Amino acid sequence: MIKIYVLIFWFIFQCNFLFADHGPNRLWERKIEPYFTVHEDNYMGPFKVNVHSFGKKNAYEVGEIKKKNYDKYFDDKYNLATIVKKDGKVIYARFNKQKKIDANTLIQGMSMSKTALSAVVASLKCSGLIETLDDKVSKYSPTLANTPYKNVTIKNILQMNSGVTPLKEKHKKKMNRMAVGTRDYEEKSSVLNALLLLNENIREQGKLSNYHTGDTFALSLLISDITNKPASQIFYENIFLKWNKNNGLMHWISDKDGITVSQAHLTMSPYDWSNFGEFILDQISSKTCIGNFFLEGLENGVETIRENVKYGYLFWIYNVKKKPTIVMTGHGGFFNVLNQKTNSVLTILSVDPRYKKGNLFNNISQISGKIK
Repeated sequence: MIKIYVLIFWFIFQCNFLFADHGPNRLWERKIEPYFTVHEDNYMGPFKVNVHSFGKKNAYEVGEIKKKNYDKYFDDKYNLATIVKKDGKVIYARFNKQKKIDANTLIQGMSMSKTALSAVVASLKCSGLIETLDDKVSKYSPTLANTPYKNVTIKNILQMNSGVTPLKEKHKKKMNRMAVGTRDYEEKSSVLNALLLLNENIREQGKLSNYHTGDTFALSLLISDITNKPASQIFYENIFLKWNKNNGLMHWISDKDGITVSQAHLTMSPYDWSNFGEFILDQISSKTCIGNFFLEGLENGVETIRENVKYGYLFWIYNVKKKPTIVMTGHGGFFNVLNQKTNSVLTILSVDPRYKKGNLFNNISQISGKIK
């Protein structure tokens, strides 16, 4: 009987240990904290990596603004920062003081970075460097002409609808390590070599959206072939400086050849993540070329495996009070919800989407709908 109790205790301990190892603490230690200084020393934890850094130190003067109706969702130790903007004005702001986070802290945006890549594509289309999203990528990219992506359209890649990526997790973890340059690939990082793990067209393009690292890597290579610059630099010059007039700081991981590792790793301040969302809303309301690009992605979203959630041009489409809404999301509870109806932006940076105050993935539409 004693042995049984010991085994039960050991099993519970192991489960708790594994959960903790893959939970908020690990996310903080591996995906958030190292990015505070990676642009200064080029080390992401124990691994030496390549970083494109732009601008200088931010100096936003945004203090906390507390409101009980928002605190009930966001007053939690796993919430790093939350900013709510309405008509361009901050109406709620909360920063995790225990983690020493404020409006200027550099936060890696996880997969919200994908939407930044989409904005780069939008800027190239609007400047005439891309004629139409229906063009095949091989028209612009000699690099992709030698891959299974050669006959895939830019639009289908933006919608994760290339047909190249495997439906299961095959290659994904290895691709990420190869592109960033961690573990066996330290100082050998290559987005192209990572992409070449995908060596066949598995499905017909445009038939099934599949959320995968590969499509963002293809777009990053496309952008560099068109501009001879990394996607990070185009984002900084064409997008970031539109709202950050003080030449503020941002950085983005690249590979050894200078190609932006684009599925994640864009690092900006919480206030700049909020400003990015506001920028897109403003572009849509002003009916600019970039705004029309995002509106087109919103209105022509494709079905996904997630119920009542579609996918646009590297952003998710949730229904907020029955209205399709652009939502950037990132692993661990990262969100930018762009509510056109209320002209509001809800920015949440968290290391646990399931924290006690509310399951963010389940409640995000409800929370955003309460902004007035």
